[in-house]
Amino acid sequence: MEDTQIIEQKMTTQPIENIVQIDDGQMFTTSLIVAEAFEKEHKNVLRDIENLECSERFNQLNFEPIEYEAEIGTGGKRKFPAYRLTRDGFAFLAMGFTGKKAAAWKEKFLEAFNAMEAALLKRQQGEKAPLPQQEEAKTSFSKSLAFRSHRLISEQQRDALIGALHAEAYWQGCSFEEAQHRFLTSMNLESLEYLEHYFWNDAVICLLRRFFLIRNKEEHPRSFEEASLALHGFIKFWRITTRYYKEKDIQNYILNWCGISDLGAITTERDMLKAMFVLWGGFSKHALSDKYY
Repeated sequence: MEDTQIIEQKMTTQPIENIVQIDDGQMFTTSLIVAEAFEKEHKNVLRDIENLECSERFNQLNFEPIEYEAEIGTGGKRKFPAYRLTRDGFAFLAMGFTGKKAAAWKEKFLEAFNAMEAALLKRQQGEKAPLPQQEEAKTSFSKSLAFRSHRLISEQQRDALIGALHAEAYWQGCSFEEAQHRFLTSMNLESLEYLEHYFWNDAVICLLRRFFLIRNKEEHPRSFEEASLALHGFIKFWRITTRYYKEKDIQNYILNWCGISDLGAITTERDMLKAMFVLWGGFSKHALSDKYY
């Protein structure tokens, strides 16, 4: 208990600028900061980043190779490799960090990113003379809002979101109703029926980010039926949000990796958990390399 209190106090008093930094208007953290916070050797964090099974495009956008200088021996200095990580890059990497302490630090990092984003937005809004390119971007954005279509998402897309929310409820250990309420609040919606097609990309990204949020609280008891809804729901979400994979392809992927001939062979919670890990691994490796938004 005492160790937990010390950890929580350390995180509470940790300034966000020590966790998330800004350079040229871009927020980032570094592999060095991650290593220190999660009490890992930096070389192991570098290894974890280099072994991530994400697409080359996602890697380039979210993991920037940099160098830092450190002393070696007696007074000498040498440059060593490191990475800058975006919010999405950190979330993707931190998915593999487990344990209560790691979960608490994940929340702290994401809170720091959100706080820094809010501070950056306020600072930008307070500037009296924005740069010409900023003003141009603002005008362009206003036009896009004024002339956009208000067409709502399709029934298939709505079902895919519901499927993903079932999966989130399973992973987060909460009820489907709670997961749906948090999502609707994040998207400022009263119901999924009111989600416009224009905001489909935002909805997908919002859901994917939510999979990395670990909440420290008593878990909602999960039934096998809920686990089955999560599995089939995320299969539907994968199919709808990508162009190249049909539902049968995704099912075959699970069957092949689990060594079974039919999804009906998944009859225990352990089998279901294995199938869910296979499904998420396949989605992160193959679907994220596709332009799903």
